[in-house]
Amino acid sequence: MRDNIKLKPITFSILMANYNNARYIEEAIQSVISQTYPHWILIIVDDASTDNSIEIIKPYLKDNRIKLIIHKKNLGYGGALKTAADNALNMVLAIFDSDDKLHESALEVMAKAYKDNPEYGFIYSTYWVCDFNLKNPQITKWVGLIEPNKTNLHKIKVSHFKTFRRDVYRKTKGFDQNQKFAVDKDIIFKLEEVSKLKFIDKPLYYYRSHEQGISQGKNQFKAKVYHYIAKLKAYKRRLNTNIPNLTKKELYFNYFRIAFYRLNFLIYFYKLFRITTLIGTILNKFSFLPLIIKKKLRNIKKLID
Repeated sequence: MRDNIKLKPITFSILMANYNNARYIEEAIQSVISQTYPHWILIIVDDASTDNSIEIIKPYLKDNRIKLIIHKKNLGYGGALKTAADNALNMVLAIFDSDDKLHESALEVMAKAYKDNPEYGFIYSTYWVCDFNLKNPQITKWVGLIEPNKTNLHKIKVSHFKTFRRDVYRKTKGFDQNQKFAVDKDIIFKLEEVSKLKFIDKPLYYYRSHEQGISQGKNQFKAKVYHYIAKLKAYKRRLNTNIPNLTKKELYFNYFRIAFYRLNFLIYFYKLFRITTLIGTILNKFSFLPLIIKKKLRNIKKLID
């Protein structure tokens, strides 16, 4: 593969899962067509949309670089990306959501990165966070280099724009159809187990903030639960290997973080059932609880009292 990268042009299969994003998908497709780099195929998988997404996509199929696969049954984001990846033939795969937008030089920058760094199988950039009209872009602060001896299990540092070699992807079990949320986290964990990761410190992707986003609005809590499930599966895969992993203590801590995610709801129920005494008992009896959990419990007790 390294020889192919040096001798041949880098070719991209852009994986796009779509479900009821008729309002945004045309802008997404146009941003691919406008790329300064020519060697790409866009694979759109419509996941049984009930809006007019298909009507918007069909005129673009005149461009033979754009392919459409239609699911008769909704399989979820993971299932749609799996279908796209299964039909991808190019050297590098790239994840691009149907409600977002690529910078016009995104593929050109990534192609050069793979040419210059043939030993890396997964290359990602940073991105702009925008409003629902893709206005007021702000470069996100948390995407970046992974600390030595750490992985994305400890702290997620990878996000848009994610690209990875197809041969590396095929060393994993691929996208999981049963992973309804945090699909990107699940594949990041899998890929970092089989490849070196490289960060490009340049925004190449416009991320649209809106309530209908797969991990936004009312879906945030579900996304956190599925993120934990992906971590748990990665933890099990990495046992008895040399791949950096979480400790059991860190894994339990992640579970408690989810349990206390909706703090306001917990406060309401604590007030309703008057169980401040129970909180005191927990603090006294369960000394092994992480300090942050104890702090949260004390804060809840203060608020109620």
